[in-house]
This record gives sequence, structure tokens and C-alpha cells, in this order.
Amino acid sequence: MIPLMLNSIRVGLLAILFSFALSASQQPNIILIYADDLDADEINCTSQMTSIWATHSGAKERKYWNKGLNAKVLTPNIDGLAQSGMLFTRFYVNGTVCTSSRYSLLTGRYPSRGPDIQKDYPAGTDATLAWTPAILRSENNLAKELQNLGYRTGIIGKWHNMPNRVLPKLPKKIHAPNASYATTKEFEQGIQSYYRKGFEYLSNGFGWDVVDRMEWGNSIVNLDWQCDGALDFIQDSKDEPFFLYCSLPVPHGQYKFDYNQIESYDNRVTSNGLLNEPIHVLPTTKDVLARCKEAGVPKENAMATRMDDYVGAILKRLDALGLSENTLIIFTSDHGSRGKNSVYEGGAKVPMLLSWPSKVAAASVCDSLIGNVDLTATLIELAGGSLPSNLGEDSDSFVAILEGKPEPEEWREYMLIEAGNTKGIVTTDWKYLANRVRPEVEAEMNARPQTVFWSGVDHHNYQNENMYPAYWDADQLYDLRNDLYEQQNLAGSDVHSETLEQMREWLSQEISGLPHTFGEF
Repeated sequence: MIPLMLNSIRVGLLAILFSFALSASQQPNIILIYADDLDADEINCTSQMTSIWATHSGAKERKYWNKGLNAKVLTPNIDGLAQSGMLFTRFYVNGTVCTSSRYSLLTGRYPSRGPDIQKDYPAGTDATLAWTPAILRSENNLAKELQNLGYRTGIIGKWHNMPNRVLPKLPKKIHAPNASYATTKEFEQGIQSYYRKGFEYLSNGFGWDVVDRMEWGNSIVNLDWQCDGALDFIQDSKDEPFFLYCSLPVPHGQYKFDYNQIESYDNRVTSNGLLNEPIHVLPTTKDVLARCKEAGVPKENAMATRMDDYVGAILKRLDALGLSENTLIIFTSDHGSRGKNSVYEGGAKVPMLLSWPSKVAAASVCDSLIGNVDLTATLIELAGGSLPSNLGEDSDSFVAILEGKPEPEEWREYMLIEAGNTKGIVTTDWKYLANRVRPEVEAEMNARPQTVFWSGVDHHNYQNENMYPAYWDADQLYDLRNDLYEQQNLAGSDVHSETLEQMREWLSQEISGLPHTFGEF
């Protein structure tokens, strides 16, 4: 393992300030790489930071959980982003499943603001945040606004924000991430029709100049095919500012899962049917496995290196085109796997790496409380624009922090995180978690105790009920300084009653600005 040699100078103390004044010719290219279900122990540069991120391997070290994983991975290109740029240690996603996280990312809004939810739960009533909200054509979003600022915009990979009834039904087995050549051939006509419907929908009115190599939800993993599309977009955009959103389909779970074994999928199989010849823009499976073996990385974690090669291919193309210095690259994830569909740290707090050579100090660290909602305001400011009134209501720009200046005095004290029928307030030191369900969900939970979860269903809970001892408590308070893994609920402690009251007050303030009610708040 190559350790991340982090600069000891914290962001708030940096003496060197960078000029971010932009003319049209100076607008940075922006590449946003969004992994799927990625835990901090699934990239090398953060894999050992188990006192910063509540990972599976960290829980096993502390004997909180006996299903840890081998945290040895080979990700030199991703590590390089941390070495050349900034690592964010308190970066949260504001919704902790695929759909809600991506909604916040691309709109700068808390998920429960989405108008799509109001079709099922009218404003002024309680609402359940499941795999929602869709991003609607009528809404503004980051791609539209960057397009207005002169950017060529492109999306490659996973889109998980499609409204119901846009895509036709398909047999479940062809959605498998490692679908076989024979199965894909058998259903190819339907697969292509399904892909075409999604393509036509997303290409019209969502702000994307290029929609390519897509997966509509969770389907077939083919990183060579997707990376080829990303490289084409960069090549075709070399003479103008561009925004490329690479929404990766991996690891979606953990590397050890069958569909992440790099020998198990056929490079001719794509989510748009079969290729006549496989595309090889990434190193071969044999090469990946050989490098992993030499580095002492278990074969089951080889997908980390294939994902890293995707990042490396992008970096190499930028270098070849002379675009590296003025390209801002962000690498992060939609949420973690340990706490997915909850507001616990393992699901909500993920690493974020941001590299922008000559603008952002190398090997710097940001400890400020930042959410994925904040990327909207930040990227629009860096592109030379300002937030319009119909975008980014919950988004704060952290450009000053990137410049190396101290955290702004007015920077937030707390932030909202949402999942199912759970809402959380997090500060730098504390987490308050409230579970409040509608009467019909409460009746289901009483009828089937500890079978129906706080989400209101009896599935997709990702073992949260086993990992967190106070999972079934309606109110939970955690001292994150001393209990990062959220094992001791302090909500009933007299010693911390003032903290609990303050956190509840902040949650009430947040709820008052949202469309729906939430219990007594």
C-alpha cells in the first residue's frame, strides 16, 4: 500500500491564496466521477482511516461487527487525486440511496423537496422518502445551468432518477450486472428498445448535450464501454469548457460480490445490447489481476483497480490534450454501503477528493461540514455564474475553502440527512436521528415487530438493524467524537439533554422549510 502523505497544514491555515477570477476562456473543465455504494475502505488513500469513516473493516477492528472485509486495494490514480488536491473528511450525502443522493447532487436541494414526491404525498402531509425523487424535466438542474454558462455537458453511466412509466418492463434476469452473452442475445431487441426509451427521454430537456453509454438503474457493468464514451466526450469537447458526469455502476455493494469479479463479465455485453467486437480501452483482466497479485491485493478486490484504471484513462486523455491544469476533477460516491438507506455515518459520510492543479493546494485536507447539495452552488460559482432562484435552495458554495481561506464565519453549524422515514441532523461533533412514521406504517411495524423497518418495508435495510444497537429507537443521539460507529444512544441521558434539545430545535427549523410534515416537528 502507498500511504497518502497528507499535508499537515489544514485548509483553514493555508497562507497561499489562489485567484479564481474567471473569463470565458478560463472556465475550468469539470469532471464529476460518482461511484456507487463506495465505502472509505474501498479506495487505498482512505482505507486505513477508520477513525474518520465508519467502515466495515473499522467496525470489525473494534469488534462491533464480524463481517469485515479485506481493505487492501490498489487504486493509484484515485490516490493521486488526493495527493494533487484536497481530501474532504466531513463530506456527507444528504440522501442515502441511489436516487435521493443523485437528486441532491444535481439540484442542490434536499431530497424531500422534490416535486416528484408530492404526487404520492401531497405537501402538508407526512412523506416516505424511498427510491425517490425523480428529477423532472420541469426542474432546473446543474447540467442545465452549466449549459447556460457555455459548457458542453455530458453524462455517462448510471441514471437512477427516472419517473415511473417511462421505461418498459423487462425480464428481471437481463438486469443482472453480469448478464451473459446468450441471455443478452435472447432479449436483445427488448434491451435495445428499453435503452432507446431512456435515451430519448433524458436527451430532451434535461441539460445534457451528450447522453451516452447509460444504465437506467442497476444493470450491466461494462467499464471499458463506458470509459470509451467518456474519452470520446473529452476528445470532442477539447476546444470548449465542458462538464462530464461519470456515474459509475461500481462497486454497488462490495467488491467481493459476484458481479464485481472482473473475470465474470463479457466485454461484448452492454446495457444497449451486444457489441460486434469488445471494446478494450482499459488494461486487460490478466493485467489487472497481475498487478493486484504483485501488490498483495486479493483477487476479490480487483474491481477497485479496474475502476481506478477508468480514472487513470481519463487523466491520461486530459494530459494528452493539454487539459490537465484547467480541469477540476471530483471523485466521490452516492453513499456508503454500511448504513445505506439510513442516516448513520457509514451510509451518509463518504470520502470526497477534489483535484484542480495550480488552483487547489496539493495534499490539503478540508474538515468543514459539507454536503453533496453544496456541489451545485460551488461548481456554478467556479464556472462564473450565480445560483438562480429555482436551483440550489440548500446549496452553499465552498469556493473560499478551495482557495485556501478559512471557513467562512457564516458557514453552517449543522446539516440535514434523509432516508425513508428517518431524518438526521449532523454537526461536526454530534448526530441526532429521528424516526417518525405515518399511522399505516406504524400499524405494519406493530403487526410485524422488528420485521418492518423504519423505511416502512421489510426489505432493503442492508443489515442496519444488526449493525446499530439502537436501530429501533425512535430518537437517537450520538457523540461522534467518541462514538463514530454510533453504538451508544445518548438520547435518554440527562447529561446531554441540552444537546438533544438543540438538535431537535434545528431539525424543527429544517422541517419548517420543507414541503412535508414530520411527526411532531
